[in-house]
Order: sequence, then C-alpha cells, then structure tokens
Amino acid sequence: MEELACVRCMSSKFRNPNLVFSFNVCGHTMCANCIEVAFMKGSGPCPKCLIPLRRNGFKLQQFEDASVDVEVETRKRILQDFNKTEDDFESLDDYNDYLIEIEDIIYNLVRNINVVETKERIDQYKRENKEIIMRNRMKSKREEQALDDLIEEEKMHTQYKRDEVLRDEAEQRTKKLRVDSELIDSLARSNSDARDIVNTYTHKKEEIPVPKPKPISKPINFTKFSTGVKFNQSSIAISIKEGPLFKYEPVSHQLNGPSCPDITQLDSLGYMKYIRRESSQELAGGFLIKTSCLHYVQECVSALYERKTGKV
Repeated sequence: MEELACVRCMSSKFRNPNLVFSFNVCGHTMCANCIEVAFMKGSGPCPKCLIPLRRNGFKLQQFEDASVDVEVETRKRILQDFNKTEDDFESLDDYNDYLIEIEDIIYNLVRNINVVETKERIDQYKRENKEIIMRNRMKSKREEQALDDLIEEEKMHTQYKRDEVLRDEAEQRTKKLRVDSELIDSLARSNSDARDIVNTYTHKKEEIPVPKPKPISKPINFTKFSTGVKFNQSSIAISIKEGPLFKYEPVSHQLNGPSCPDITQLDSLGYMKYIRRESSQELAGGFLIKTSCLHYVQECVSALYERKTGKV
C-alpha cells in the first residue's frame, strides 16, 4: 500500500507523525495545514483531481486508505434514503434486488462511475418513495430511542442492585460490631465463665443472616436483539424440501496397481505386526491405527502398473 501523504504538500506520517489527515468526497487526503490554506474562502478545487470541494466537507480520516472512509460515509448517506425493509416488499427476491441496487449505487459513487446518472436515479427514488422514506426514518428513530431507554433502564437496575448489596453488607458489619461490643461488656461485668460467654456471642454472631441478592422488583423485558430483530423470529423464511433419503455407497479407489487387502485382513496378513496400538486418548478421539496402515498400503501399491512413455 502507498504511503499515506497529503496530496498538496506531500507530507507523510513517516516524516511528521503528528500530522492529522482529513478526506473529502473525492477521496483524496489532505493535512490540516493545507486545508486551512487552500480552503481559506470556504471552498476550492481539490489539488489533485480539481473537483470543487467545500471546507466543511472534510472529515477526519479513520483508515489508512481514504477510499474506505469515502465508502463508509457514502454508505451512511445513501442508507438514510434507501431505508426500506423486507416488510416493504412482496417477496424476498424483490428485496434482494433492492439490496443489489443499493450496492450498485454506492459502488458507482465511490468509484466515480456514471455519477450524473447515479444521482438522477437517487433523486428519482426520493421523489417516488418520499412517504416510505419518512415513515422508515421515524420508525428507525423510535426503535433507537426504545433501545436507548432499554439500555438506560438496565444500567439503573444494575446500579440499584449494586447499592442494595453494599447496604446489606454495611448492615451486616454493623450488627457484628454491635455483638463484639456486647461481648466486651459482658466479659467486663459478668462473673460467668469467659469461655461460655465467648461461645454464646460466637453463636449469636453466626446467626446474623448473610445478605442475599434480592430479585429486581421490575424485571427488564428483553424482546429483541440490539439490531432490532425479535427473539424467535427469522428474517428469512426457511423452506423445507423433501428429497430422496441418503444411501451410503462404499468408496472405490482407482489405484492403478495390484489389489489392496481389506482393512479386516491387515492382522491376518501381518501388516499390523510391527505397528503400535492406539492409546486410550486416540481411541477416545475415534482414531484407528488400522485406517492409517490401510492408507500406507494403498499408497505403496498405487500407480505400480503405470509405464513411463517418454512423452512430455
């Protein structure tokens, strides 16, 4: 990959690690100093491709390749209008064609292919689907707001449980300190045996209940993932097609050599005489040493009938 550098002054991160690069719609990278000088009046041409640019159109570059940033920003902008969902189409094929059309538009804008015709397609789509675009935007905002509320509610419940546990632990410590104080007073004033007094207060301290986490008074009702997909709901209908049952057929190897013994004949023919047996771990994993031995025998007899013809 080429070194990241400003298209105007040719400064790079290698020469100046403190440089801050930004990009515009054309995809060319410029440093902050050149943007200040070249776009002092608010607009001007790109130093490399001469496309008219605005100063407020520059955005901080996140990736080493500026074309990736351009595609990310273009995708965000296009998806704000091309926001139809699968529910807006009669069939899954129509929805897939719609997604392909979106990718074609993004590709053309990023690669500067038929930009004028592509923008006309976008404007025509906006005019024909104005109501659907606004409706889906409002729906998306409501879903985002509901998700934010759900996350905030979860944080509040988590904080409430944490504070409740801390209060219970502090209360338990206070009770134990009170028992210790009573033990000291009893030892100082009572005439009974000190061992009996200590045992009595030891049992009394053990009887203090250990704080247990209490259930949340208002459980959070999670009904969908963060992407908006509901639980137990598939976005793609799965069609089950019945077909013929699977029938196993043994594999036949074309060795082009003498016939190879069967795996059940390896012991009787002496192939396994000098080969170690499987360990218990290998047997647990399903490994059989006979299978490996059979593979080696097949490799030994394979292609023994082939002759060298001398042709290249």
